[in-house]
Amino acid sequence: MGTAGHGPNIGHGYVKYIIIDEQGQELEPIIFPSQVAKATHAITGAIRETPTAILDGAHYWTGQDAEQGAMRTILSQERLTDLSFIPALVAGALARYGSLNGSSTGVCVSGLPATWAESADKCRMLGQRLRAGAPDVYTRITVIAEPLGLAYAALLSNDGQVVGDSAITSGRVGIVDLGHLTVDRSELLRLAPVRSSLDTETLGTKGPLGQIRARLSAHFDRTFSLAETDQAVRLGVAKVAGKDQPLPQGWDIPLRENGQAIRDWLVQAWGSGNQFDRVLLGGGGADVPQIVEAIRTSFPRADVVERPQTAIARGYARLARRMALQ
Repeated sequence: MGTAGHGPNIGHGYVKYIIIDEQGQELEPIIFPSQVAKATHAITGAIRETPTAILDGAHYWTGQDAEQGAMRTILSQERLTDLSFIPALVAGALARYGSLNGSSTGVCVSGLPATWAESADKCRMLGQRLRAGAPDVYTRITVIAEPLGLAYAALLSNDGQVVGDSAITSGRVGIVDLGHLTVDRSELLRLAPVRSSLDTETLGTKGPLGQIRARLSAHFDRTFSLAETDQAVRLGVAKVAGKDQPLPQGWDIPLRENGQAIRDWLVQAWGSGNQFDRVLLGGGGADVPQIVEAIRTSFPRADVVERPQTAIARGYARLARRMALQ
């Protein structure tokens, strides 16, 4: 039985996939937009053949490669019932690992937004979709609430040993997962999730990125995809006519307003936050300074976890590794 730990985080904006191998080494994270298209015929004479993920004999383009076909993204719970969307993304992630595909078997831990994870049916459906995309890879699948992945990323080593701050193991911790579609909040009390604290709100970066996308498209007279907009936000420049161009003045106003809305939502639930020993921020939105700065105006002790975009997947993989070794 393989002892690798698999941590697929099939986000609404990006797939983040982390494997900790049987030697306890974290492999290079796989990150790509959560987009799928059925692959069509290759173009005769093309120098580069676009790689595909294979699912039940059908070929799919995933990530930015999907933009050349009839691209699909699914932000609703329909992604759990769709028979090809999540499986194709999982197969695409494993295909990007190359020779590891199918040869590094082990335990899989994944997750759902906090309130979705309360449904046993939704957890079971996610497990079915994951296994369909990796039929010979996972010896066991466990589905948890996404915010818990942040805690495990800060708490566990690559072998699943508890090595983090004692405040996480023995105190009360507030967790905020700043995702693409949703923002999740939860609390841990001595490592046990406080069920009544799980909450999800559609305050993710999708809204402000859509506004910034429209602004950039008008300013630079070219159409930007949501993935290109996200990249421009992260780099602070936009690719226009083959050159990097500075973003227009005031481009980040939607992000600042989004950060303020998230802060207000947290204050409504948590008040001052002084009841917590730690407050952890993670997810792709925790890579955005404008959002973090707004949250810290009310929660100055909030800590951004290491490599926040992939932190949840890392927490999943570390928990999976712990399970595999037990």
